[in-house]
Amino acid sequence: SEMDTITARLRRDFPAIYPPNGGLTFSVVPLLEQVVGEVRRPLIILIGAVGFVLLIACANVANLLLARAVAREKEIAIRMAIGAAPARIARQLLTESGLLAAVGGTLGIAFSLVALQGLRVLGSHSIPRLREVSVNWEVLAFTLVLSLVSGVLLGMAPAVRARQLDVQENLKAASRGAFGANTAWSRGNHLRRLLVICELALSIVLLIGAGLLLRSFARLQGVAPGFNPKGVLTFGLTMNGSKYNGRPAVLQAYKQVQQGIEALPGVTAAGAVSALPLSQMYSWRPITVEGRMPAAGENFINADERVVAGDYFQTMQIPLRQGRFFGEHDTESAPRVVLIDEFMAAQLWPRQDPIGKRIHNGDMNSKAPWMSVVGVVARIKQYTLDADSRIAFYLPHTQFPTREMHMVLRSKPDPAIMGAAVRKLIAAIDPDLPMYQVRTMTDRVNESMAQRKFSMVLVSLFAGLALVLATIGTYGVMSYLVTQGFREIGIRMALGATPRAVSLLVFSRGCKLSMAGIVVGLLGAFALTRLLRSQVFGIEVTDPLTFIVAMIVLTAIALLASYVPARYAARVDPMMSLRRE
Repeated sequence: SEMDTITARLRRDFPAIYPPNGGLTFSVVPLLEQVVGEVRRPLIILIGAVGFVLLIACANVANLLLARAVAREKEIAIRMAIGAAPARIARQLLTESGLLAAVGGTLGIAFSLVALQGLRVLGSHSIPRLREVSVNWEVLAFTLVLSLVSGVLLGMAPAVRARQLDVQENLKAASRGAFGANTAWSRGNHLRRLLVICELALSIVLLIGAGLLLRSFARLQGVAPGFNPKGVLTFGLTMNGSKYNGRPAVLQAYKQVQQGIEALPGVTAAGAVSALPLSQMYSWRPITVEGRMPAAGENFINADERVVAGDYFQTMQIPLRQGRFFGEHDTESAPRVVLIDEFMAAQLWPRQDPIGKRIHNGDMNSKAPWMSVVGVVARIKQYTLDADSRIAFYLPHTQFPTREMHMVLRSKPDPAIMGAAVRKLIAAIDPDLPMYQVRTMTDRVNESMAQRKFSMVLVSLFAGLALVLATIGTYGVMSYLVTQGFREIGIRMALGATPRAVSLLVFSRGCKLSMAGIVVGLLGAFALTRLLRSQVFGIEVTDPLTFIVAMIVLTAIALLASYVPARYAARVDPMMSLRRE
């Protein structure tokens, strides 16, 4: 609120510097928000994916515990018949599930210690302060509590089923050999079917999310940055100290560095720029265009400013569209010149030849010298690959010398191995000259995509794990129903049902489960993928191809999980199944 008041006062008292529509504002941002603000949404999405996998795993364990409880109904009925109270039986089942959860949580923590190292490598350039993340007591407490709570909740269903058990009917059914027939396709299995539907639904949501991120990352990799990063080494130099007082000393030092780099074996071109692309380096300046009638209240235009030296454009292989590059004759005593990008040319001089047009820094009242446009270069991705830069112009270092520049060199051998030779050269020129941020341009491009890659890889891993769990869950339930339904299958076949008919019966019931889960999952995906809007590039969050492919993949896997038990059911020997009961 105070900064808004100050801004309003500045606009009133200094309209030339802070015009009403100039877009210049002040903002107050908490330091924590500044550090983690850009990664909050990706991390929330990953937490959601972890939650989905946890729910799918819980559904699988719940199915296993329910199946185990059904198989033990005769045992539980006998226990209750000789005096065991329902609460005692429920406590026993809850204790067993809690013990399983505690062991599982402990093993999970052990695995996480290994996985954390992989996360640090994968997200080292995308997640701030990731090196500080560790499995501390808070994480341990959270994980163990979550495991125990999950175990108690998972044990509730078998415990409730045990409390509702009719002891007399159950013992009668067991004595008649009808135990399996009453449990195969009966209402008692509705919960297991519902759990499978939920597993499949959650799996397809994760699968679609991973597909969207994967396609988005592929689109991002296909974006042309406007320059060629391959074979380019970059590093920063700052000419500080008494040795570099005055423009001539700075210009001479950079010229000496450039000539030394160009003389290194394998180097084909070298230059420098004040703000490297895709490196979180920004510099903008207000400009005025000669002869342009500004809109009402407009004092100037904001444009990106970059100072270049040597053969920067040739080193980065930024194409020249019109005119010429800077040359040695563009000295401090020569008329001021400027290069502009093609986007600036199209915006300020549409359907005109920009060569020879003039601009100057500052507003219309500024006394800065006019600069003539001598060339137009291609537009590059300065900030990120998924965002277009604003209009930009380039100034020659010979006319606008600056102490801090980022050198670039192109070499035929791997640029990563040129670092040692360059360091030796810089040390020979000036042992006190700091050389920092030595990195290949390819690494910088990869780092600009690191956060998206981090999210894509992890969500894909979670989606794959969810797919495996859902497949196991579907197969497990169908196999269980077939096993528990041996008597029913034997009766059907004894009465004339063919193996093919029995197989189709089991397979059709598996298909119904699969289709129900997929339909519910697609509806959920349409709603939840909206959260990915800021994480995708080049596609819509409702991309039809991604939805269709995910549906086909999950359908095929779910059908396969139903087909195997169906084939097993077709091989049932009716005589053996009836004798078994």
